[in-house]
Amino acid sequence: MLMDNNAISRVFSEVAVLMQAKGENVFKVRAHTRAAGTIKNLPFPITKIVGDTDRMREIPGFGEGIVETTRELINTGRLDLLEQLRQEVPDGVAMLAEIPGIGPRTAWNAATDLGISTFEQLAASIASGEFLTLPRIGKKASQQILRHTEMRIAQGSRIGLGRATDAAAQVVAELKDRCPDIEQIEVAGSIRRGAELIGDINLVCGTNSHTSLIDAFTNLGIADEVMSRDRSGARIRDTDGLEYSVYVVSPDAFVGALVYATGSIAHGTRLERIAADRGFKLTRDGLFVSDSDQPVAAATEQDLYERLGLNFIPPEMREDSGEIEHAVESDFSDIVTANDIRGDLHSHTDWSDGRFPMAEMIESAQKQSYEYLAIADHSQSATIANGLSPERLIEHNNAVRHLNSTATLRLLTGTEMDIKPNGSLDYSDELLADLDIVIASIHSGMDQDERTMTRRVISAMESPHVDVI
Repeated sequence: MLMDNNAISRVFSEVAVLMQAKGENVFKVRAHTRAAGTIKNLPFPITKIVGDTDRMREIPGFGEGIVETTRELINTGRLDLLEQLRQEVPDGVAMLAEIPGIGPRTAWNAATDLGISTFEQLAASIASGEFLTLPRIGKKASQQILRHTEMRIAQGSRIGLGRATDAAAQVVAELKDRCPDIEQIEVAGSIRRGAELIGDINLVCGTNSHTSLIDAFTNLGIADEVMSRDRSGARIRDTDGLEYSVYVVSPDAFVGALVYATGSIAHGTRLERIAADRGFKLTRDGLFVSDSDQPVAAATEQDLYERLGLNFIPPEMREDSGEIEHAVESDFSDIVTANDIRGDLHSHTDWSDGRFPMAEMIESAQKQSYEYLAIADHSQSATIANGLSPERLIEHNNAVRHLNSTATLRLLTGTEMDIKPNGSLDYSDELLADLDIVIASIHSGMDQDERTMTRRVISAMESPHVDVI
């Protein structure tokens, strides 16, 4: 099983949460928590050095135990320690601990004392007042927990686009590794449309080796349950309950199948009608002449849309929200793309919680032909993000200005500065006046009421030094 840094980091995070819930040694908990953060922020895939013990030990916080644990996880795709903890800890503890305001120990008490193992049960317990019987839970805290719980219930089993994209990339990489006969494979569905929340992960594959591809898919390292399978595809569910599907077509039909699988249901239905009106049939198997089983030749999606009398519609716009009408008469050359980005006004480096040194960030920006880059690391109150003290901020500014003398783009000194709970700013006016750009953010006191929070933000906006909220 191929695992990326994010997936490995999540395993270490779950281990730390379950350990803390059980009340295990605090140093063990900290070691796994630190390992999770370190792995997530490594500037290279840790899988590349798993066989090099010396390099593994050079990673901060990687003692012998963490090295061996990491190696076991990467080499086998599973972790005996995590499996054991999952058996020892009541159901739902790790999930409950995801809710802001519920730590691992409170999650343990909720599960063992109140029998809570789902978000719905948690919401009901808070509503009834039963949740208030737990230690260190007050009425105000319980209402904040209820608000976050209701948001998670509304989200359902859907996950964020970032996590879904990582999970999909991991599956694609493993399938390519196992099946060299794959000619084309793409992530489709809501991920390709860039939806904010993702219900499941859909793949389309073009190959003449249907059976071997489906065998590989149903035997992926993440596969916990094979939900369905036939010659044209399969659906599986992983241990977290996330569902994945793959649909397999011949390479000649791949483009049509990808177009069909990418758009929303409403977009696909509109394209079916347009295809029929032009003597074609568009299905999940691809685009065909109405009375033929031979795919219509289309080397690219642009070719296919032109066959239907439309200009190419970018994947992110295929929602049936007016894009088809636009595509009849016009193209989409006026939409913003990555090529239109001239610079970045908010970047972090390894001075605070970024992954890369300042020089590498600048080098990358220059390769993308950026005209400007603002280095805006965290301010001092963000201790968890290694925020900069006033003295370090001055050093930081000097480093930016030194690099600016040799850079091919304009470098801006900056900060992402905390707005404190009382509305005051994290740096003095004197320090802020020396910066090119000041971004003010809220990182604490998130449970303040609407009136207080509004006054807090407005107070920051009134500063002559704050440029961005």
